[in-house]
Amino acid sequence: MKLATLASALLGLSAFFVAAPALAAADLAVSIPAPTAAFVYDDLAYDVVVTNHGNKSAAAVTLTITLPETHTSPNVHVMGILGAVDSRCAPSGTQLVCQLGSLGKSATTTVSFAIALPEAAETLAVAAEATTSSKEFNLADNVASDAPALLHYATALEDGDVLLNQHCTGQGLTSFYECTLYPSSISAHESVLHGDGTISFVDAPPGYTGVWSQSSDESLEFTYLYSGAVVAEFVGYGSSPGCFEGITSFPGSPYVAPYEVCVE
Repeated sequence: MKLATLASALLGLSAFFVAAPALAAADLAVSIPAPTAAFVYDDLAYDVVVTNHGNKSAAAVTLTITLPETHTSPNVHVMGILGAVDSRCAPSGTQLVCQLGSLGKSATTTVSFAIALPEAAETLAVAAEATTSSKEFNLADNVASDAPALLHYATALEDGDVLLNQHCTGQGLTSFYECTLYPSSISAHESVLHGDGTISFVDAPPGYTGVWSQSSDESLEFTYLYSGAVVAEFVGYGSSPGCFEGITSFPGSPYVAPYEVCVE
């Protein structure tokens, strides 16, 4: 009789612990499905999905979306152009801060926005993190990120093509888009492509020559030389019909020059 009473008490105590309110909590999870691939400078349509997998409502849910940043100084900007943004979100520097209110247990909400990303010599990624004022035991799935696939335009260059080369110069820059944010920093020169793979320049001082090539119609590579010595090397990719964007490096220099190169 005593053993039965003890077993019954233990079972009741076990049930109490399982059902104890201390074990009830919200559990936010964030996912970013990969958007449909788009050309550089075309809108990518993002959906950020926030789900509460917990057994308790999540109060005051905030979703913070971190967008790619420029390497400009002293001011830093979003590396891209925002399109339509969910009405629950507001820009804050290079982030979107979205106030989602309460999210019930097993409930899901989706935050949508569009962004056009430029050609860049780095991987551009979008990240998101969800927080709540409610108790959470599992924070491992509160963050997610995505590095979208960007498509490039194809332009087959030919003998005699005249190129307009626009550029700015700085340290750490990775995209011509950064130049466009400061138009007064942009300078330009013209070059002429020849069928034998050489380059000549319009109105350049004597001694400057170059060579060019395309590993595919979506890319352009060229090297500038002065008196036979390499002074600049460019690698770019199709950013619009007839144009390429990329980075020019200078041997032995910490400076780089983002270029936009377009057939005139």
